[in-house]
Parts: sequence; C-alpha cells; structure tokens
Amino acid sequence: MRARGESKLRIAVLDLGSTSFHLLVADATPLGEIERITRRRVMLRLGATISEHGRIPKSVRARAVETALELQRLAVELGAEQFLPVGTAALRDADNGADVASRMGRKLGVPVRILSGEEEARLTLAAFRHRVPFGDSTALGMDLGGGSLELAIGDSFGVSWETTLRLGVTRLHNELVHSDPMRGRERKVIRRTVREALAPHLGDLAGQRARYAIACGGTLRALARIVAADGIDPDSALGSAFRMPRRTLRKLSEHLAASRHDERLRMRGMKRERADLLPTGAVILETLVDELRLEGLTVCDWGLREGAILEALGLAESGTSIR
Repeated sequence: MRARGESKLRIAVLDLGSTSFHLLVADATPLGEIERITRRRVMLRLGATISEHGRIPKSVRARAVETALELQRLAVELGAEQFLPVGTAALRDADNGADVASRMGRKLGVPVRILSGEEEARLTLAAFRHRVPFGDSTALGMDLGGGSLELAIGDSFGVSWETTLRLGVTRLHNELVHSDPMRGRERKVIRRTVREALAPHLGDLAGQRARYAIACGGTLRALARIVAADGIDPDSALGSAFRMPRRTLRKLSEHLAASRHDERLRMRGMKRERADLLPTGAVILETLVDELRLEGLTVCDWGLREGAILEALGLAESGTSIR
C-alpha cells in the first residue's frame, strides 16, 4: 500500500518499435509502483519497410517523426514530467537509423536513445521482477517484438545472462511468409530459422536452470487475448500475469497457421492490426517453447516500457543510464 504523501512522478515512455510506436504515460513511486494513466499505439510497421529497403525512406521518416510528435503532445497534455523516447530493433537495424533517431530527437527536444538488444533484455527482466515476483528463483524472461527477440535470465539480485536474436515477428513474416493461409513449408522454414538462431545458446540456457518462463510483447498478449475471450472483456481477464500452457499455444498456433485473414478477423479477441502477423508470431513462440522444453509461458503485462520507468527511478540495472 502506498504511504500517505509518498511522491509520485508522471513519466512518459515512447517506445519506437519495429511494428508500432507505443506511448505509455504512468505515475511511478520511488518503490517502483507504476499506475498507468494511458497508453497509445500507432502501427507504423517500420520493420517491414526496413526489410524491403534496408533503410527508412524519407517519406516514412517524415511520418515517423510526426507520429512521435503527436504522441509527445499527448504526453505533455497529460502532465508528463519526464519524457523518455527509446528506439529498438528498427532503429538499430536501419542503415540510417542513427540519423533518423538524431533528427527525431531534435524535433522532440529530447535525445532518442537507441537501446542495444542486451539493454532491452535487462530492462524487460527488471519489469518482470517487479510485476511477477519470483523470489530467489531464477527466471527466463523473453520479449518478442517486431524486429527481434530478447532473452534474459536472472533472479531478484540481477541479470546473469542475456542475448538478442533477429527473430522479430514482422521481420520473419516479411522474409518468409508469402501465402494466406500460411503454407506448410513456410511454417517449417520459420521453425527451422528459430531453431538455428537459438541453437548456439541452448547450452547457456540449460546451464542457468531457470525455474520460471515469463514473456511479454504485443504478439503474445494478442494470443493470450484470444485464449481469454470467453464473453467478458479479454483485457480484464488477462490481468497482470496470464498462464499460457504449451498445449494451448501449440493448438492455437496450428489453428492460426491454417486460417485465412478474413477468418482471423472474426475470431473473438482478435484485433484487426494483429491479424496478418499473428500466425507467424504463434509459430515462433510455439517453436521457442518446444526447443526450450518449457511447460508454458506466463504472459506479463509489463515489459520494456515499465522497465524504462524503473530504470529512471534507479530500480533497474542496465549498461547505461536512461536519464
């Protein structure tokens, strides 16, 4: 329970991702309590553009900057005292990503920090530690985004291992999937790509002996929403941590991979902006769970953005300071 008179800081985090730009405005306390005020997502699909061109074209850059400014204006209207724009895989991967981040920072009046994959992993695990306490046990945290997959292992004292893999949903969808519904051979190629990327790290992952597997990301949350859609508000049903058993994930992956786009749009809990990418994301996650021999995943509603807030409060370890 929050102590009377305890100070709160209103912080806005702008996550400049491969699939969307996502704003979180929240009140945070020195103890790491985070109360969401609002969040806003704009689907830009920068990852798809970069897969095609290797860079962010001028017209797309202009839209990205304008979107960032609009989200910043919303944050200001809501009284944000601190504004933290962070770039992830899209800005890391684009040939001109650093230049775009610099231009955007000048327009925003705040430097855009391009996170390394390792920093993403550490901030995400920090969020998990505060949201889904796992005591002295070791946990595997994963964040599946549009351009990359971050993996981290740690306990309540910190992170012991982390890596980033080029296994983002938007990335693999644009590179490997060209049919609707997905063809069997496309599914096999996705699975092989995930296995090959994961193979060099299996020894490290096994040696860490993580007891829990906790995950976040728009794709996983979308899958959980479909599972939870039983006539009540799916978002309310999910709560802060939602259990996705291995068997459920496999069944859902098979169903989505065999479905057409118009059929997916009619599924309960489906959001239109996720309908094209979701089969690819489900196959990626199903393969990860199989390869890592997990019983399932705990879906957490906190992730990178909350981790960035915790770091700003001095409650998360990372290679560099976000302030």
